[in-house]
Amino acid sequence: MAGRTALRQMMFTFLDAISAHMPMSPKPTPAAKPQILGRDDILEAQSRDWLSAIGLKEGAQKVQVVWNGKLRSTAGYARWPQWLVELNPRLREYDGQVERTLKHELAHLVAYSRSNRRRIEPHGVEWRQACIDLGIPDENVRHTLPLPRTRQQRKFAYKCGHCGITVERVRKFRRYSACLTCCRKHNEGRYDARFQFVLLKKG
Repeated sequence: MAGRTALRQMMFTFLDAISAHMPMSPKPTPAAKPQILGRDDILEAQSRDWLSAIGLKEGAQKVQVVWNGKLRSTAGYARWPQWLVELNPRLREYDGQVERTLKHELAHLVAYSRSNRRRIEPHGVEWRQACIDLGIPDENVRHTLPLPRTRQQRKFAYKCGHCGITVERVRKFRRYSACLTCCRKHNEGRYDARFQFVLLKKG
């Protein structure tokens, strides 16, 4: 028994001596994966600079920019009053489109911020002015990128009880919404419950 123990100890000592003189093989370091989803600190810093330059300090303090992998045919999306911009990760595949789309969506937030609660068109004169201020005066309303197109059925229809105009939507309104034409004509563009859209029943 003592002989076996001594032999085993000699083997361990021998192997330790060999390993001590052998160069250590470095363990492979996993490659750092680039961040493709979630908040983007660099783009947020750029957004703060642009908003500060045009005097929107509140927006500069609140703005957030995130990469949203759920976006498919949409290049970007602006959420007001959260001061949130969502971008399609595929924008990285096209030169100059990240900055352009970011400014496009920021222009929506700028326009809504300046509207002082007035109802405005998403791509109306207020948005156009914001685009000019952000350095994209010739911006198009819709992008022309080869992103996959999706056709969504407009399941909901609303009617203005005053003028009778009907609008169709993919989703229901999330808040009380009124006819912009009537609000402009009768209430200086501000929301007026008299012209609130009414959901029509199907069939």
